[in-house]
Amino acid sequence: MLPASTGPASAHPHILVEAHAEILFNAQGQMVAVANTWDFDDAFSAFAIQGYDSKGDGIPTRADLQPLAEVNLQSLAEYGYFTKLKVAGASVSFGDPKDYYDVFANEKLTLHFTLPLVKPLDVRGKAVEIDVYDPDYFAAITFGKEQPVKLGGHSAGCESSVHRPEPLDSGIASQLAVIPATQRKLPPGLFAVTNKLVNATRVTCK
Repeated sequence: MLPASTGPASAHPHILVEAHAEILFNAQGQMVAVANTWDFDDAFSAFAIQGYDSKGDGIPTRADLQPLAEVNLQSLAEYGYFTKLKVAGASVSFGDPKDYYDVFANEKLTLHFTLPLVKPLDVRGKAVEIDVYDPDYFAAITFGKEQPVKLGGHSAGCESSVHRPEPLDSGIASQLAVIPATQRKLPPGLFAVTNKLVNATRVTCK
């Protein structure tokens, strides 16, 4: 129900997401996972929760929404969960997601999910980059304004910095606006632009 969903919006971007990420380290100081928290826009939130409200009061519980979380993660798998990790320039694979669930509060749907690394990595002295974005811009993912990224666990000696993409110019935004939500892939010219709308986190550990 994420990349393939159809809801109230009719053009790109179809879904607006405010993202936060926590990079997790184990007791040995090795990187072990990236925990994502995504807040969806009000319109998509209202659409997505339809049919998941067991009490009929418009406030589905976490238990009500667990089947939706399952659908969310199944849909995102095809797109690598819109999360990429590179260590020393080489791509690093994630294992199956865990600890995933949806919460609906204050008219917003929030998806939580953790992507464990296939194996813990010692990243001391290595360049680490975590990118969170949808290159096709079906979902416009932006880092939250307040504490978009934090380090969790035994992260002593590590620091993170956030790099946000430049805003789209009005001409590109106008071209995207006429592309229907039913069209998942963008024309090459537009994709060359949206593929650069990367929310990047760089981590250095001594």
